[in-house]
Amino acid sequence: MDDLDIDGSLPGQELEEEESTEEIRRENESELTKTSSSAETWTNGTSDEDSQRGMLYLIAGVGYGALVVYLVLVIHQKMDIPILSPNTNISNTSGALSTSILISAMVFITIWVFMSGKNHSFFTDDPDKAKFWAGIIGLVSLVIIATSWDKYETVMTVSALLTSISTWAYLRSSQMKS
Repeated sequence: MDDLDIDGSLPGQELEEEESTEEIRRENESELTKTSSSAETWTNGTSDEDSQRGMLYLIAGVGYGALVVYLVLVIHQKMDIPILSPNTNISNTSGALSTSILISAMVFITIWVFMSGKNHSFFTDDPDKAKFWAGIIGLVSLVIIATSWDKYETVMTVSALLTSISTWAYLRSSQMKS
């Protein structure tokens, strides 16, 4: 009795030569390596995660820089910058400046405690305590915003937005570090 060979043919039977799929795979693989090498050349050999980290650091730097410019030029020196300037003229610039700095600091602390606080030695026993404290600090900052809303609504809103975006980007990029 003639058994089948390993390739599924009978002994002495000639196999038809078909195009192997391995050649197609090799062609696709060579195209992929060409594409990835050109992408590496474009990014100077950096990985995608490194470029994302760099962009997040850029966003954080621009945001914090814009916050400082906003605090100094718009609030302290009363420059009229479209969109960023308050709708009403603020007579008490020191009150507006201190309120916006306080709100910015509280938003920064809230986001930092929420995102990175669990790594701090105070929260190592119970990492969920960090979220609890972030909630308390966030609630206090909302109360301050609510009580000062009539006088400084634009100032506090712009300061809180710039701080939250910048802080999130900075902390997220710091967490991506290997």
